[in-house]
Amino acid sequence: MRAPLVAALLGFSPALAQGITFYLGFSFPSPTDLRVVQEGHPEASVKQAHFSGQDLRYPLYYGVRVWWGDLDGLRYELELIHQKLYFEGAEENGELFDFFWVTDGFNLLTFNLAYALPANPLRLVGRVGAGIVIAHPETIVRGRAYGVDGDPLYYHFGGLGFQGALALEVPAGGFAALTEGKFTFSHSRIQIAGGFVEGDFSTWHAVFGGGYGR
Repeated sequence: MRAPLVAALLGFSPALAQGITFYLGFSFPSPTDLRVVQEGHPEASVKQAHFSGQDLRYPLYYGVRVWWGDLDGLRYELELIHQKLYFEGAEENGELFDFFWVTDGFNLLTFNLAYALPANPLRLVGRVGAGIVIAHPETIVRGRAYGVDGDPLYYHFGGLGFQGALALEVPAGGFAALTEGKFTFSHSRIQIAGGFVEGDFSTWHAVFGGGYGR
């Protein structure tokens, strides 16, 4: 699923888009309360679950964005953020999770509105976006396993997602380097064996990369 999503964005770029950006970065998920619904067991809550991104561990955290509009002014964008979630523990009921990874992606695909101020010599770009989460979990909850790393059958719709971001671009001809801070939020449902885990997932991101625009 990751490859088709990226290929779709790349294929979209030459036909319609005026620019494309790639980036790497770091994610900082906030602790969150999770609702665990699993057949054969009463509903439970995992309080203040902590996740890490392990962003430099394969598969890397990355993002790709295509846009059309104005170099300076309003832009319309389609963006894929490939985030990962590694469960690290919780303040209450963390023992329910023997293993909880979402590493082929807690993928956020959004449509954005962005506005770029004229470069002088740096260009400031603000953006907001909304879209969907496409999740690929590999979990063992109460001893029951779900998901196989790399198996596309385990990608599923995980809920709605949103982002806000502020970027600084350094133009050089048609190319530009960038650094960007993001905040993403989603109310997501992650499938597990015999049920699901549901919660509010919010993350701060720091990314760096570059792209081309015309």
